[in-house]
Amino acid sequence: MHTYHLAVCEDNGVIREEICQLCDEILTEDKIIHEITDFSSAAELQKVLDEGKEFFDLLLLDIQMEGMTGIELAWKLREREDRVSIIFITGYEEYLKDGYQVQPIDYLMKPIDRKRLTQAIHTDWKLNHSPKTVVLQKRGRAVRISLSSILYVEGANHSVVFHRTDGDESFSFSMIEIEKILPMGQFVRSHNSFLVNLEHVKEIRRNYVYLDDGKPIPIGRKYYREFQEAFIHYMNR
Repeated sequence: MHTYHLAVCEDNGVIREEICQLCDEILTEDKIIHEITDFSSAAELQKVLDEGKEFFDLLLLDIQMEGMTGIELAWKLREREDRVSIIFITGYEEYLKDGYQVQPIDYLMKPIDRKRLTQAIHTDWKLNHSPKTVVLQKRGRAVRISLSSILYVEGANHSVVFHRTDGDESFSFSMIEIEKILPMGQFVRSHNSFLVNLEHVKEIRRNYVYLDDGKPIPIGRKYYREFQEAFIHYMNR
């Protein structure tokens, strides 16, 4: 699974810690594997990027910092055709119109609104980083499967069957192995033998999960609450 790497660049230590904590909470709730690195200046972050020591998927940049500003760093990155995603952070409304040409995901005003930050992170994740396919080994060949085509996975006799919109296919994996391969926030256990793609869930009742096509999938008592909470979170994000 891809690890979502974020860099938080903010010269105020208290605000920087708050942003890092909020990002961690949001991504943990979404079950997105992530890593967050914080920087106290744009120059410090630029040095790391120039040296190629770390790669980031998303930069959260304070606009007004001592020395190099977040806008200036963003321009330097775009000039060398670095298309890394950027969210600007500022405490001054007059800066909101600056930097649109570097095409940021969003501008956030201080103090940071958790809902707005969540929306910005979700926008970047869905547009640029959310996995669209999975590749599995089968009898010496690699099989690529679209995640959206998977309705549910059923475990049986030391193998699993992928029930898809374009047909069914079995693979020699255990349910535990497949559960680790598929995106955690999207594929959730409803039963010991069933892993369901929340994208295709229409309704949850006491004993069954109903898919878009009306097909019922068993839901075990011990999985009911967690499955329902995961479904609500997935649909509302």
